[in-house]
Parts: sequence; C-alpha cells; structure tokens
Amino acid sequence: MAAKSFYSIDRAFSIRDTGAFPHFRIKMTENENFVESDIRDIAHEFNVIVDSVKDDKSNFVHDRYFRFAFAKPSRMVELLTLFSRHNPSLKAFLDTIDLASLRGSSENLSSDKHAGSADLVFEANLKEGGVTGLYVGIIAEHKSTNRDNVFLQISEYYHHLFLERGKDVPVVAFIVYNGEDGWDPLSETRFPNYPKYYHDIGFPFKVEFLDVGHAIDDAELKALSPITLVALTAMKYIWDMEKFSVSFREAAKYLFKMQNTNEGKDFIKQSLSYFFWKWPYKSEVIKMDSPEAIANKGYETFGEHFFNAGEAKGESNAISVFEKLGVSPEKIAEAKAMLAELANK
Repeated sequence: MAAKSFYSIDRAFSIRDTGAFPHFRIKMTENENFVESDIRDIAHEFNVIVDSVKDDKSNFVHDRYFRFAFAKPSRMVELLTLFSRHNPSLKAFLDTIDLASLRGSSENLSSDKHAGSADLVFEANLKEGGVTGLYVGIIAEHKSTNRDNVFLQISEYYHHLFLERGKDVPVVAFIVYNGEDGWDPLSETRFPNYPKYYHDIGFPFKVEFLDVGHAIDDAELKALSPITLVALTAMKYIWDMEKFSVSFREAAKYLFKMQNTNEGKDFIKQSLSYFFWKWPYKSEVIKMDSPEAIANKGYETFGEHFFNAGEAKGESNAISVFEKLGVSPEKIAEAKAMLAELANK
C-alpha cells in the first residue's frame, strides 16, 4: 500500500517490529527508492550544516526568516494559494489577479524608521479583461506574537509605500502569523471603548489573516516546492522542539533529495539558525540519525504522519459518503469492520 503524496511510503515489516508500530521505507516517487545510503549521505551533509550553525552568534533576526523564505514571488504564490483553499475571501482576491505577474516592489521598504524587519511588498496585475495597466499592491507582514498593534504598523507601511509615492491603487495586506497561541486579529473591534457607531471605521486597505501555526495540516504541504515545504514546516513547529526536530528533518531530507543546490543548502542553514534562535544548545536534538537509529526510535516521522493521517481521513470520508447516501447503520458498521480488517493486514 502506498500513500499518494510527495512521499510515497511503503509499509514494511521486519524482525524488529513489535506489532504496534510498523517501519516504513520512504520513496521519492513510485519508481525511485529512497535507499538507506541516500539517507546516510544526506544525514551526514545535514549534520555538517548543523555543526556550522549551532555556535554562530551572528546577527540572525528571527523575523527575517519569513522575508528570506517568501521574497521570491513563486513561493509567495504557493503560500497564498495554499491558504485560499480554506479562505473564500482570499480565493476571491486571487481570482481577480494574474498570479504569474506577481512581482516584488522596487520600493520594498520605505526607510529605516518605518521599515519592519519582516515586511514584503508585491504588486500584481489584474487578470485579462480588466482595464489595461491596473494593478494592486500587496503587503505581507509576519507576526510571531499577538501583542503587536499590527493594523497601525500596516497603516504606516501603506502610507509611506503607497500614498506618499502617489500610488492610488487598492492594497491588500496579509498578516502571516505563526505564534504559539491562537489569534484572530480580524475579529477584534476597532475603538472598542467607543460607542458602537464608531466600530465599523475601517482602514484604507483590505486585510487577510494567514495562521501558519494552526490552520494548515502536514498533508496540505505535499504539493509545495521543497523550500516552501521546509519554510512552512519550520514556521509551524518552531515552538515545539520535539515536533520541529522530527518534521523538519523529514522535510530537509526531501529538499536535499530534490534540490541539493547552494540555494537549498543555504535555506537549510537559515532554517537551522531559526531553530537555534528559539532552541539554543539543542544541536543533538535536531541532528539527523542514521537509517538504523531511525528504525529503532519508534517516532512518527513527517512522512509517516502523512501516511497515517491520510488513511484515517480516507476512512472517515468513506463512512461520511455512506451516511449521506442513506446506507443503513448495519451496513455502515459492516463497512467499518471490513476497513479495520484491511488495515490490520
């Protein structure tokens, strides 16, 4: 049985199995085995980078990680497209613009005084059929805490990046959040201490909220490019050392296998700097194990999570379809028993 994802995972048993947790062989495609020698070579290369980064006390600023990851328009397109699957308002916005025209603004930051440390500014043309030459402005503001007055910050960027430069165009701002706590800034009332009459005073731009830490599942990352996959894995799990170390290693393996370039290696280095910003002196936790050690640890890797979650979701969807079709409770119970029997084979 194989999971249809960027990982293809075969269930494989050996004499080391206890019966409670099967081992897995990870394949990059159905025809290309991700063999133990590949894992061993990648593990060595990965661990060399860990050692080169772990004691580096240079000027790494964690908020710049988002800018480093998503300054490239193609990766920003991936991020917006991913979240548009769950956000009708965001999808409606993307339906109005030509994503292929998304480009970084030449005036990305206004000045040292007003520049945020993680802001990205883009422009995109309207889709064909509109008035020629029309475009929209996009501001992306990263937040890892819900304490900042983010709307006032975006207002400053809007004023200095658009109004002061005579750019009278619609602007959409994206708050990209990966904080530890849940947060929904769009539900907050402006001027809450004033009478209700004043509560609907808005801003001269639209705002969309992207919650990286809580709103996306590992399974949704399967179609993304390797660097985008690594970036979102790092941002999602940065507050949980154990989950980060397991999931990030698996994502890094995929990047090394698919894009073992200077850009890919540099991105792994930046991601590890991000990890050590939060978890200093934890290099042994993040290091990649040999295939033998992985087989004996008994943890669920990123790829295994992918497979197991996919199986559970598939069974749940099947039962839901039976119920909607009016299948009798007796037949549904029989189907559940059959699925359980197949899962144990």
